[in-house]
Amino acid sequence: MNVYFPPADFWWSAWTFDPGIWFSIVSMHGAYLLVVGPLRSKFSTSKPLASRQLVFWTLGILTLIVALITPLSLLADQYLFSAHMLQHVLLTLVAPPLLLLGLPGWVFDPLRQFPLLLRLARQLTGPFAAFAAFNVVFVVWHIPAFYNLALYSTPVHLLKHLTMVASALGLWMPILSPTPLLPRAPLPVQVLYIFLASVISTGLGALITLARVPIYIFYEQAPRFWAIPALEDQIWAGLIMWVGAGLIFLLALTIVFFHWFGANGPIAGEHSFI
Repeated sequence: MNVYFPPADFWWSAWTFDPGIWFSIVSMHGAYLLVVGPLRSKFSTSKPLASRQLVFWTLGILTLIVALITPLSLLADQYLFSAHMLQHVLLTLVAPPLLLLGLPGWVFDPLRQFPLLLRLARQLTGPFAAFAAFNVVFVVWHIPAFYNLALYSTPVHLLKHLTMVASALGLWMPILSPTPLLPRAPLPVQVLYIFLASVISTGLGALITLARVPIYIFYEQAPRFWAIPALEDQIWAGLIMWVGAGLIFLLALTIVFFHWFGANGPIAGEHSFI
């Protein structure tokens, strides 16, 4: 067994310096600060940004940094399936809802000037389309042939992350849309929607956890980081998806459920959900 023990400075030297990743994150955050700051006067219905929105957005950006730039990214790309699964949870179930909670609804107002684009956006962010798009993307990328291909090919790996984050933003829109232009689903639909989404993701995690042999050849052949066996690493990866994702969906389901019964007021609108 090829065992790899990291050097003492691993956690400080193993950061990702891919210019494409840095450019994407910096551009996203820079565009946000420009729109809610100097360019806010260009939006006729704009309002000052609430401090909690800035906090949520910043947390979302920091989550992307943790997933794609810190040593977690190197562990995920070269050594540990469990690290890769944690990365996926951060990219699909943590960062997207935080980013949506940080967006003011008025940034979508320009859609009013493009009726066809607005209609398309409403269709794509509706519960059925958003649910289908995310789960197709998520399941396809976890098919061993595609999963291994992404690990062996940098362009495919970047495409994988891009499609997962984009579809995850769509997944959360029926629950967290910040604008009535792209309305949230009715509360009873949200409850069913979150439950079904949790079944698919946690079901995949259960299959991975209970597998008797390594599923992905890349991680079976990778150097054993800290001498962790491939099958044990796979079990931890499955548990991260099974339990970790399940807890996130349970939290969302609990919040929506209590809103449904009026415990915290209506969930519709820009300043609800939490």
